Amino acid sequence: MMKRVNIALLLLVGVLSTASAQEKKWEHSVNLSTGLFLDGTTLSYDGGLSARLGYGVAYRLAERFSVKSGVAYRVDMESPIKAFTYDGGDYDAFGFVEVPLVARYHTKDNLVLGLGPVFSFCTNNDTYYIDANPLSPLNGRTKIKDFYVGLQPSIMYQWGHFNFGVEANIGLMDVKLNHGLTTGSKYLHQVMGCVSFRF
Repeated sequence: MMKRVNIALLLLVGVLSTASAQEKKWEHSVNLSTGLFLDGTTLSYDGGLSARLGYGVAYRLAERFSVKSGVAYRVDMESPIKAFTYDGGDYDAFGFVEVPLVARYHTKDNLVLGLGPVFSFCTNNDTYYIDANPLSPLNGRTKIKDFYVGLQPSIMYQWGHFNFGVEANIGLMDVKLNHGLTTGSKYLHQVMGCVSFRF
């Protein structure tokens, strides 16, 4: 009897191991992205640089569908050239912790199409600096809110353990802090090239 139980257990372990090898449900990744930071105000879009480093975890719901989340740190800054070419210019620089929740569709051609919300928490807020008026009550006050929600579309190509592609973060909320002293709005957007190592 004991021998039969052991054989049954061995067969069960073998079947589970084979099933696990055939369809991996969980997938982890380290992600690096860099590209354009677009600071949309009511009057214009100022360009800059954006970079992000993060960890992601995806769960395969079916052959073609998965969901992915994780955590990342992102830095946005207007072009450093602006800081040196505009005397007294007040250019923006921010840091964020991001938590995305992306639904993904996997094609037969190793493309992965993603779309979902990303929650951004500002950890390094910039402050106003009005060079033309050193006594301005805006000086030293934070520029943006501590939290906003964006929409993250993406397209990635899977090659072995790597993903290569492009993703965006479209800011859906006005994040500008006017402090009752100024007007206007500010929406933060990014378009970045991405590479991920999956394991």
